Amino acid sequence: MKSVHKTALAFVLSGVFICHAATAATCEDEVSKLNQELADHGAAKILDTAKLATTLRSLNQNGRLPGGYITSDEAKKLGWSGKDDETLWGVKPTNGKMIGGDSYRNSALPAAQNWYSADIDVSRGYRSNKRLIYSQSSATKFISPDKYQNFLEVEPCQ
Repeated sequence: MKSVHKTALAFVLSGVFICHAATAATCEDEVSKLNQELADHGAAKILDTAKLATTLRSLNQNGRLPGGYITSDEAKKLGWSGKDDETLWGVKPTNGKMIGGDSYRNSALPAAQNWYSADIDVSRGYRSNKRLIYSQSSATKFISPDKYQNFLEVEPCQ
């Protein structure tokens, strides 16, 4: 696997990195670039671009997900079954919440960090296949448009 420069977007497709130079001043600009890269690879675009930009900005500024995210374990303690076919919003204490902050491991990602995942594009409480992968000890983040099969590196933004 090729190494990824911090100034490049990298789409991991079957273990191969494809790099393109990128600079993004704002998180909105970065999400727009991510959507273009996803479209170029035939992957589903990010629908809730404002929510993703807010999430990226929060992680970049203070290392935490914005309000509204809870871990799977927290949601289950509040009554959610954890099943893909059950809306998270069907249980009053989890209504309006999204899953985020769960530990995540994948051998395709740099092993030096602890990785976490957060949902992207939740619709009516149903989780999509899109995930944000992040580490609290690194500025490096990834988007997976297809439930951890492929990864697109996210440039730091503000």
